[in-house]
Amino acid sequence: MGESIEGVDRCIRIGHIGELSEIRSEGRRLVLHLGGDYFFSVYLSRRLRATLWGYAKRPRWARFVDRFFVPDTASEQCFALLNFPRERYERVGHLALDSVTLRETEEETRESLGLARDEPVLVFLSGSRPLEYCEGIPFFAKIASLTLDRFPDHRVFFPLAPTVREDLLRQALREAGIAWEGTERVRAIDLGKGRRAAVLRDHTLEVLNCAKLAVAVPGTNNLQAAALYIPFLMVLPLDRADEYPLDGLPGILPLWVPGVRWLKKRYILRLNEKTPYLCLPNRMAGKVIAPEMRGLFKAEDVAAQVVELLGSPERLKEISRAFWELTHERGASVKIAERITSWAEREGD
Repeated sequence: MGESIEGVDRCIRIGHIGELSEIRSEGRRLVLHLGGDYFFSVYLSRRLRATLWGYAKRPRWARFVDRFFVPDTASEQCFALLNFPRERYERVGHLALDSVTLRETEEETRESLGLARDEPVLVFLSGSRPLEYCEGIPFFAKIASLTLDRFPDHRVFFPLAPTVREDLLRQALREAGIAWEGTERVRAIDLGKGRRAAVLRDHTLEVLNCAKLAVAVPGTNNLQAAALYIPFLMVLPLDRADEYPLDGLPGILPLWVPGVRWLKKRYILRLNEKTPYLCLPNRMAGKVIAPEMRGLFKAEDVAAQVVELLGSPERLKEISRAFWELTHERGASVKIAERITSWAEREGD
């Protein structure tokens, strides 16, 4: 079972890993882990008798991984503190930064969206998982409405990830009592008091590039905002922490097993307390650049923080400058590709 992806000969889903048995008779094999649960990459490399390389912040499953690519200095230090062999890891930079390419200028995006040149924009990034956008967009809609009470001149946008199922989103909005406009696609949601927020697909980076401030759940979009030097507030409500995805055994155990839901929520809450920084730019810097809100809170609490940030132009400039210093280095994908090419050439000798 496959799907068309440019540059990819074949795509096989986890549920169809059994189809890989036919590949075992082919030549050199390399499994490159770029994200997600290492269990599946280790399984594939063992099944295919392949070399396994991984992109990671710390040496997980190190016994099975032949080489690690690490994103930043903090990750290098983690490997060094564990006395991991230096020849088996290399700093390449953050892969997500290479994906941040704009298809049009800010002026072109503003013109296509009907925005004035200096019209302030507020963007909400709700994530790509059903739990994130089905819960997040109604929650963010309340925050947007409260923020517009103080900053009515701001335009609000909700860019959708490509994986968002619009039937689930429409159902979530309907259950939350939020009206939308559009027939086949959700194109705008009603924020009340005659105000609407545009909901867009396929233009996340372009819309984000116009933003004065973004509000985002944790994820790759944090690094994308930082790469565009756009200040953001990271928000992670933990009301339904038991439903968040986890790697390894905790992520595989079904929630219907007695006690699993309680244990998982307790584990995540405890992990949250022990984690000083959650969003990627803060973890890269080893300090708070983008403000984080994690825990149990109301929409009013988040809106108050958003209002405070919007009312502090110097604070927003400080965040933008820090993001530039942190993310202007690019090229991780090229470095990894060069290593793969070199490996293939050596193996072919």
